[in-house]
Amino acid sequence: MAQKAKNRYDTGGKAGPTDEIQAAIEYGIDISMLIDNIRRSSTERIRRHQTALNTAERLRKAKQV
Repeated sequence: MAQKAKNRYDTGGKAGPTDEIQAAIEYGIDISMLIDNIRRSSTERIRRHQTALNTAERLRKAKQV
């Protein structure tokens, strides 16, 4: 029986890419950051978001000075 070629965006047995995601890949969109984020825990995603939000706020305040 022939094995399906492993997609480099394989999520490890979880639901695979949808047709829309596959279309995005074929169009040339790099979804590696999305895949990396999906693999992170909820806590880590929130921590990273808060860090980015804090940085954006500091930049906004610095621009006003």
